[in-house]
Amino acid sequence: MPQATLKKFGYPESLIKTYQHWHVLLRPGQPTLGSLILICKDDVHHYSDISAEAASEQKLIINDIEAVLKKRFDFCKINYLMLMMVDPAVHFHVIPRYEFPVAFCDDEFSDSHWPGAPDLAADLALSPVYQQELLTTLKADFAQLNPASNETNKKYARVFTSGCFDIFHQGHLNILKKTKELCDYLIVGVSTDELIIKSKGRPPVIPFEERISILEANKYVDEVIPQIDKNKQKIVDQYNIDAISVGSDWKGKYPPVTCDMIYFDYTPNVSSTVLKQKLNITPTK
Repeated sequence: MPQATLKKFGYPESLIKTYQHWHVLLRPGQPTLGSLILICKDDVHHYSDISAEAASEQKLIINDIEAVLKKRFDFCKINYLMLMMVDPAVHFHVIPRYEFPVAFCDDEFSDSHWPGAPDLAADLALSPVYQQELLTTLKADFAQLNPASNETNKKYARVFTSGCFDIFHQGHLNILKKTKELCDYLIVGVSTDELIIKSKGRPPVIPFEERISILEANKYVDEVIPQIDKNKQKIVDQYNIDAISVGSDWKGKYPPVTCDMIYFDYTPNVSSTVLKQKLNITPTK
């Protein structure tokens, strides 16, 4: 994955939606309201080198982007700028354009360069509160594009589960498989290195980029998102979650959420801790 470019544009905190081959991020600087970054996960520096699968998926993502921004802000045009001079990873600046001011958070925002070319150095300078509200709003809007309306007659449409997944093992696989059997759309949160260090006092054995790639390749998983904090209610709200699946040891301990809870027994004698002991791995602080 093009980590340097991702981090420059605020990933994982700025992530709106991840697809199989692309990320959609909220652009930290907002030349116009709703400006995004569309970045390819392929580790290539030329547009012609992206995979055929990424190229095919891009059309779907463009449709999603334009559907969300049209419904939310009623843009007049969208500019897709592919520059790659400073940041070589394949990515686009997605700049919605407005002939007239657009309302958001009881305020109005103008496209000061309309009808000319956009100025990427320009910035609406949204307050942190407005920037976070914009991120939250667009996450929810994109989640609505995948309603997963129980067409398969499964119990739930959208279920969330999460973990560190530091050394992926059979127990992880069993929970993902059992969860997917109950839902149409499974979203998995993978804890960032920073969250693991904060909660466990040590870094993971497997870095975040590798752990999230493993989950993205799993056939039972529909979407993988970074878990940057432990606020599960925020995930429920932003991603329209119907239920959360966890291990049975969380019964009576899990923070209250406004969705169903699914508890699975852990696979006996299988855990990341056991594997680390067998491999004589002792992470350093």
